[in-house]
Amino acid sequence: MAVKIEKTFQVSEPIDKVWAFLSDPNKVVVCVPGAKITEQVDATHYKGAISVKVGPSLTEYKGDVEIVRKDDAAHQIEILGKGQDVRGRGSASMKMTGKLRAIDAANTEVVSESELNIVGILAQMGARVIQEVSNIMFEQFTTAFRERLQGGVPTDGAIAAPKAISGLGLAFSALKATITGHSGETSSEAEKPKGEAGKT
Repeated sequence: MAVKIEKTFQVSEPIDKVWAFLSDPNKVVVCVPGAKITEQVDATHYKGAISVKVGPSLTEYKGDVEIVRKDDAAHQIEILGKGQDVRGRGSASMKMTGKLRAIDAANTEVVSESELNIVGILAQMGARVIQEVSNIMFEQFTTAFRERLQGGVPTDGAIAAPKAISGLGLAFSALKATITGHSGETSSEAEKPKGEAGKT
């Protein structure tokens, strides 16, 4: 299953400071719930893991992260990540492009474009739920990103390990958002067959 995700948010910091943070995987990873860098192979290759908690069970994905392209002058970075469920229940890959634009001397716009491919147990939730889960995770990421960039939270590995993503909670939140049209689409209009608007 392939899902495309495009997100934009703003940070009240100059572009050079935001770029120094965004272009360093060791700093960015602390903003992702349940994620960690386990090894830096070289300047562009890393090994990492992400934990997802579904009910009482904890699932861990392990894989590789590669910085495919980094343009310091244009403030653009392209990252490719691939991971396998350690229990063999699926896999995922993501190609992400991050771009920065200076709004003014003190504010920066961050644009993220991602293509996510999922195989296995997570893919069974369906594209709409996966999209809503990504929205919820992105909100958590941007909150942490701003806090660590603006609030002086340590980004040198001294902070506590991030908590695992609660997959069950995210799934319920995503389903609720889908039903209520939180994503900006009216799910009832998108999914209800024609001629059945008056049926219960």
